[in-house]
Amino acid sequence: MREGPLAAFAGAFGMGKSPVLADLAVHFIYGLDWCGHKIDRRPVIAIDCETPGPEYRRAIKAITARFRVPIPRVPEELEIYLERDNANELSTLGLLKAVTKTGHIPKLGLIQDALQRKPNAVVFVDPLEMFFQLDTCKKAEVLNLYRDLRTMLGAFPKATMLNTFNLRKRDKRGTKANLLVDPRDWLEDVCGSLDLLNRSDVRLGIDEHAEDVRVINGIVRGREMHPLLIRSVQNADDQLAGFEQLSPDHLDLWMGLSKAQKGYWELLPQEFRFEEVAERLVPRSSLSRLIARTKSFGALQQGEDGVFRKLARG
Repeated sequence: MREGPLAAFAGAFGMGKSPVLADLAVHFIYGLDWCGHKIDRRPVIAIDCETPGPEYRRAIKAITARFRVPIPRVPEELEIYLERDNANELSTLGLLKAVTKTGHIPKLGLIQDALQRKPNAVVFVDPLEMFFQLDTCKKAEVLNLYRDLRTMLGAFPKATMLNTFNLRKRDKRGTKANLLVDPRDWLEDVCGSLDLLNRSDVRLGIDEHAEDVRVINGIVRGREMHPLLIRSVQNADDQLAGFEQLSPDHLDLWMGLSKAQKGYWELLPQEFRFEEVAERLVPRSSLSRLIARTKSFGALQQGEDGVFRKLARG
């Protein structure tokens, strides 16, 4: 995610989309690396139409305690609108007024007002169809909202927006696409022709990979996307305190690489420096792409000494 793009995040109910957003909110506010990825420090505007208010606050408290940072200041750092919270809360009252009015303008106005105060914010809308009361089966309605969101983001070029989508019911008779290996087929399988998601610059999905392990993968316009394996972290009170990147085992890694990349990976020693193996073992450009993919995937790590070390298990 970069400044300006419209991003979409799809997953089944209970797969972990909302907890991921809560974890990301804390990481954005304090500029903390998230699951092996660099994060720019910036405020967050979060609209949550599903998570109960007390549950959301417990999650934020557990995540901040894990990283030993203060609970974000509301609304200075975290401007949060919780539909399932006490109606006496001013932000909740404002959200309820917006969602009960017909049309997109009241909802867009709520976001625009928040962006006027925080023009470089990351905006989360969870889920989009519930906040905008969107009938995703009506293409004209979806495209009108798409244009409205594009126009709004155009007025705030330093902001970015991530919308979640709850998946349609899967056809159990069909073969389930693998998000780790083929994100394009997975998105097409679970989202069909959902125009707003398909027209987003960043299209992400989250799915179950193994017990307690989720895979995040997708398609990014104009760039290469790398899969990410994450596992939830519980605190001493058995509360969810965010996520951590999980190094893949050998099978996961093998599934995530192309045939040529598999051959190059086999040629690389357990520890190496870029200049020691570039051209000698692997073409320089291919080595750069392989390093980027396996680092993002959690299979390769670069130490402060500049040495790359393979981490895949098995």
